[in-house]
Amino acid sequence: MKLIIKDECTLQSLQEVFSAAFPNLKIEFFSKLHEPGTGSGLKFKLYSTKTIGECREIHAEGELEVTPEMTVVDFEQTLGEVYGLGVQVFRKTEAGNWIQTINTDGWTPVSYTHLRAHETRMVI
Repeated sequence: MKLIIKDECTLQSLQEVFSAAFPNLKIEFFSKLHEPGTGSGLKFKLYSTKTIGECREIHAEGELEVTPEMTVVDFEQTLGEVYGLGVQVFRKTEAGNWIQTINTDGWTPVSYTHLRAHETRMVI
């Protein structure tokens, strides 16, 4: 899965591409970057209708390929360091709530997909 990073694109366009590739995950954008293993404060959450250019000081453009072996922490740090975007990955719980992936930042997005499939089978 590739994310195209351009100033004129909206945050929502990145969210849609990410969630299409990883249905039980979503990304939210924040005005502040966070350290690995820590969460992002909701008071810093950005509206998804904003353009990428409105949300960052580093205006590098490019493509970020999310590979099967890329961890959540690597994904979040690359978006922050290379593209100037504060991002947090959330996963959908069995109860349908969205939680930040703070304790499992070392997992890959594919790992969460397998976890969700396993949880679903356990419930049935």
